Amino acid sequence: MEHIEARPRDAQRTREAILRAATQLFAESGYAATGLQQIADAAGVARATPSYFFRSKAGLWKAVLEEQNQLAAQIAPTAFQLAGQQPDRATLIAALVDVTLDFHAAHPEFLRLVQWSELQGNTLINEVQAHHVAVATAVHAVDAVLRDGALEQEDVRQMVLSVLGVCYAHLIFGQTLAAALNLNVDDPEFQTERRSHLKRLLLSASR
Repeated sequence: MEHIEARPRDAQRTREAILRAATQLFAESGYAATGLQQIADAAGVARATPSYFFRSKAGLWKAVLEEQNQLAAQIAPTAFQLAGQQPDRATLIAALVDVTLDFHAAHPEFLRLVQWSELQGNTLINEVQAHHVAVATAVHAVDAVLRDGALEQEDVRQMVLSVLGVCYAHLIFGQTLAAALNLNVDDPEFQTERRSHLKRLLLSASR
């Protein structure tokens, strides 16, 4: 019987299905607790297929992180475009906050993947080029906000950690600290006020 090779479009669809399944499962359970068989089953492919496309679980994990960080790397450029030419500090901060929170609302798996990397001591993310690109865009954005402000002399790397920690606090502690504070992070009113609070806080700190 003549062998018929899979068409490139079919191969691309299969690869994308595996990536989608892996992204969901890795985000839900982390790297250590997720097996290639689970991913294959979720993608509707044979057990060996993920390894065929990505060589190993580590290769698939890094491919997921690469794709997610490519998306995250667009946060700052999108915000700068939204803010317009030569925006004032308040306008730039507002755009960065809005685009950042919109991104995480659309891609909640991104932050979960980063958290799993921390919790499981998995440093493979540092081998992902797009991760370093995304970090560089965050440094550029924070540096632009600090320019000619009271915190201009601060180490921008320290400021990136501080700013992202503030912006992500309700996403990381929503079911624990926020709940104990009687804050419902899923409430649209909370989310609206959270954005306003972050804009006021960051603007006040950066003047």
